[in-house]
Amino acid sequence: MIKVDIVNEVSRIAEITKVKAEVAVDAVFDAMRTSMMKGDRIELRGFGVFQVKPRKRGVGRNPRTGKEVKIPPGRTIRFKPGKELQNITGND
Repeated sequence: MIKVDIVNEVSRIAEITKVKAEVAVDAVFDAMRTSMMKGDRIELRGFGVFQVKPRKRGVGRNPRTGKEVKIPPGRTIRFKPGKELQNITGND
C-alpha cells in the first residue's frame, strides 16, 4: 500500500473527496514527522508505537572491500506494533 492507496481508503471510509482526504493524510504525516523530529514518542492505541531512539556509533564493514567504516552516532525510528496489530491472522 502506498500513500495514494491510503488517501483513497480515507476518502471512501470517511465519505469525503480525495482532495480533502489527501489534506487529512498529509496533515497526519506532517504532525507525526514534526513530533518525531522533536524526539517525541507517538502512541496509536491498537496500532503501535513510533519512538525515536539513539543509535550508538560503531564500526561496520564495506561488504565489497571488507574495509572498516566508522558509523557515526545518530537517531533512528523504531516501530513496535500494538497487540491488535500483532494478532492479525490474515483470516479476514
